[in-house]
Amino acid sequence: MSSLALRERFDVRRFFLGERPAEEKIVLSHRRIFIVPNRRGMGLALLLLIQWLVAVNYNSNLGFILTFLLTAVALMAMLHGYRNLAGLCLKPRPAKPVFAGEQARLEVFIANPTPMARYALWLRLKGAHSARVDIEADESAVAVLGIKAERRGWLEPGTVTVYTEFPLGIFYAWSPLNFKERILVYPKPAADSLPFPRVLGHGKLGREPHSADEFAGFQTYQAGDPLRHIYWKGIAKGHEPQVKRYSGEQADELLFSLDDTPGADLEARLSRICRWILDAERAGLRYGLALPGVRLAPTAGVGHCRRCLEALALFDS
Repeated sequence: MSSLALRERFDVRRFFLGERPAEEKIVLSHRRIFIVPNRRGMGLALLLLIQWLVAVNYNSNLGFILTFLLTAVALMAMLHGYRNLAGLCLKPRPAKPVFAGEQARLEVFIANPTPMARYALWLRLKGAHSARVDIEADESAVAVLGIKAERRGWLEPGTVTVYTEFPLGIFYAWSPLNFKERILVYPKPAADSLPFPRVLGHGKLGREPHSADEFAGFQTYQAGDPLRHIYWKGIAKGHEPQVKRYSGEQADELLFSLDDTPGADLEARLSRICRWILDAERAGLRYGLALPGVRLAPTAGVGHCRRCLEALALFDS
């Protein structure tokens, strides 16, 4: 655990925004856990004060006993609230990329390496629904926080607050945490599909097979396959759609260039290219990407698709 300067320790923002982002797991210790009475706790404190004044005024031993007993119970609740957080180890899992407009998932792994069970733990993040977890002794759990990904690029989740009001609900114990985990957000794919743009190579997509080409069998139909290659007789017999393949067909290559892409603005053009990439990958076609300062040679595969989408997400004009 990194040390803090005296000025950082007494910085009020640390109680709400937490410490510097951490790459490794965060262990909750006394330095990170804060606890105050909540609204119910303040009401109880006022009630105990009134009860003590009444006991003093009437010199009631029973009143003193009841006041001090309830005070002791409240102080024990504060101790157990602290212990419910102390010693927990938290670390975010690698987040999967999402498209703009979708719900990003921040998964926080919580380990309880102590022989004491933890109950009613809550994780809160701005813009997300709070998640509750209960962890048995020497066990672990995963809390999932959903975040709305509104724009492409890197999504910084912000401060994650783990808190509890266990056991009596009169004290609020919390710990604000900052992780270096980021979520990559791809551009939102265009809703409608347009014909593919520029084709590299000698042929055209969907060309007629030459008379010298040999029939090489059937293949399951995918979006983007030419209609003239569909095996219609099989569909008439109730089979799944298939397309004819010929051994002499050339493998055409697509090039998605920002300059040749229609759109009202930059985001609209990136969304259009995103749609083309997904359609081409689904159809099994070879495609490349050309952006100012970025050029990816035509190929196919999940890895190439991911690299193209990452380039779109992080492109800065």
